[in-house]
Amino acid sequence: MFHSCFIKVLAFVVLFSACAVSAWAEKLHAESELIAQQIADYLDPSQPLFLDIRCGEWTPALNQSLSKILLERSFDLRQSLSNSPLRGYEPDTETPNLTDYGIDSAVLASVELSLKWKILEHKNFFSYRTERIPVYSFITKQTKLPENRLLRIDDYDFVPDESEQSSFSAPRLQWFEPIIVGTAVASIIFLLWTIE
Repeated sequence: MFHSCFIKVLAFVVLFSACAVSAWAEKLHAESELIAQQIADYLDPSQPLFLDIRCGEWTPALNQSLSKILLERSFDLRQSLSNSPLRGYEPDTETPNLTDYGIDSAVLASVELSLKWKILEHKNFFSYRTERIPVYSFITKQTKLPENRLLRIDDYDFVPDESEQSSFSAPRLQWFEPIIVGTAVASIIFLLWTIE
């Protein structure tokens, strides 16, 4: 009896976890498409392009979404040999040798992730609280190859719609509010005491 209940609970936990991971992956993919659209607008289609994406957990989804968008926009997208699907993803440690690709010049687009925090204040008459919301800043650097000349730096700040990572502070009273509340309570007590 206990054994069968344990198996049912374990199966429920596994199914719930699988659904949660699937929903998280779907959300990450949808957000990466939005981010990739913004990054693609910064890039110039007139030169062959290498991508170097270093964005933590966003890297695989963003690499796939950005590559798809760039190919749809007729970019001359080149894949670095160190990023080959046969070898798995390994960020480039050095610039690619352009003679291996039969080209004289190209642009290396490096995308890096930086995490910032935005602080929102929620105020009303009796209290206020602060909320910290993560802001994902995707910094795109374009470098002209083979001379390694920096051409352009752009950044795109992405704030998730419903941030699970936001943190609330405890509500705090403003300095004058205890005086107002004390005066109101004393007035009510005085009125109740004097009314016959």
